[in-house]
Amino acid sequence: MPSCRKMCRVLSWIPLWVLGACGPVGPNHEVPKMALPAVFSQGGVQWKRQESGAQTRPQSWWRLYQDATLNALVERSLAMNQNLASAAARLRQAREMSQVARSQYFPDINLGTLAERSKTRLRMAGGGVNTSNAFAVPVDFRYELDVWGKVGRQVESAVATEAAAAESLNALRLSVAGEVAQTYWALRAVDANRAVLTRTLEIRRKALDLFTKQHDVGNISGLDLSRAETEVATAEADRIRLDQDRILLVNALAVLAGTTATGAAIADQPELPVPPSVPLSVPSEVLRQRPDIRAAERRVAAANADIGVACAAFYPSFSIHASSGLDAAQLGDLFNASSLVWSLGASTLTPITSQKLHTAQREAAVAAHAAVSADYRQTVLESMREVENALQGGAILERRQVAQDKALTSARKTFDLSVKRFKAGMVSFLDVVDAERTRLDNEKAANAIRAERLAVSVSLIKALGGEW
Repeated sequence: MPSCRKMCRVLSWIPLWVLGACGPVGPNHEVPKMALPAVFSQGGVQWKRQESGAQTRPQSWWRLYQDATLNALVERSLAMNQNLASAAARLRQAREMSQVARSQYFPDINLGTLAERSKTRLRMAGGGVNTSNAFAVPVDFRYELDVWGKVGRQVESAVATEAAAAESLNALRLSVAGEVAQTYWALRAVDANRAVLTRTLEIRRKALDLFTKQHDVGNISGLDLSRAETEVATAEADRIRLDQDRILLVNALAVLAGTTATGAAIADQPELPVPPSVPLSVPSEVLRQRPDIRAAERRVAAANADIGVACAAFYPSFSIHASSGLDAAQLGDLFNASSLVWSLGASTLTPITSQKLHTAQREAAVAAHAAVSADYRQTVLESMREVENALQGGAILERRQVAQDKALTSARKTFDLSVKRFKAGMVSFLDVVDAERTRLDNEKAANAIRAERLAVSVSLIKALGGEW
């Protein structure tokens, strides 16, 4: 077709050195450098510098606890949580925006149609009226050459933004799963303490029955009876408080799972398991798997590409345009060879008076890059702190558990002895009450440490990015 041959000639007008000699303007992306320690405080875990790249996504780490209820809660939350749904929608938005950016690599081609009838009064001697028809089928072609790499930088920014959105979704999934697990272990701790208080109430109510009978026959004073009644009422109040705590935790789990709190129910499970063993000698390069660090690094890459886009605004833009189509005064003549029309051209646009505007835009892009670079470094520092806290906290809690279990064993033995001595008439009921209260406090403390160990183990898994 003649118009196609002419268009090819126009392309030959652009010097090849203009197209090939100029690379993308602006700096190339580099991961922000940091001075990092060689090892962690615990376990001799080696640290290596962060590097970008595809990583394995977090796996189903919650299954390590071998708890069917926890598995169901986490998996339901990952499927139904509304914060995750929002993040997934933002990811889809970012993917579409990257497609928008990529579309600039291709020319803009438009097909149109025109049918027009006009009437014009002639301003000549004798006047008269001229009536005319116009029919056309134009095809317009326009393409801006990416000489300075502006489009490439825009695509680079969009792709990095898309990757950051994907990693932010992964980070939120890890956070939601961790929050579900920690809330669940807090619920199990409440159940464990409710079970302890249930046993305590049984003991105190039996003691109250005994004291009531002894008081009725005059063997004990009203003071001892009043003390027994106080201990029963105190245990009942504590049990009611734990019932309230349980309702709040069950409702929190319901919201995390994307459902209403109304009617939410989770069966009692008073046993607290031992946390799974997480090896401490894992190289710290596993922190490269943390999705929040990957997201922060991709935001730095996007901001760096935006600098290139701002720099490209200082340079001239080159574009070629062409149009071809059919044009006739009569509809029947529209598809004749003589109706073919075409035009070809090239243009440049050089900024003259907008240098200050472009300078401000470039400096704003540089400042934005500096901000997200600082955010990246802070994210790495926070990850270091989280791993240190979890490693050291887990080790300390394990030692506390051993000591607390010893204290609990002694408290139980003391309570048993006090009951025997009371029945033998060797001590007063006040001694029994004190021993029983000490045993109760130690059982609750032991449950609290077990629950905290489970929560810290979840924190460690999260700090390691869900894998090790």
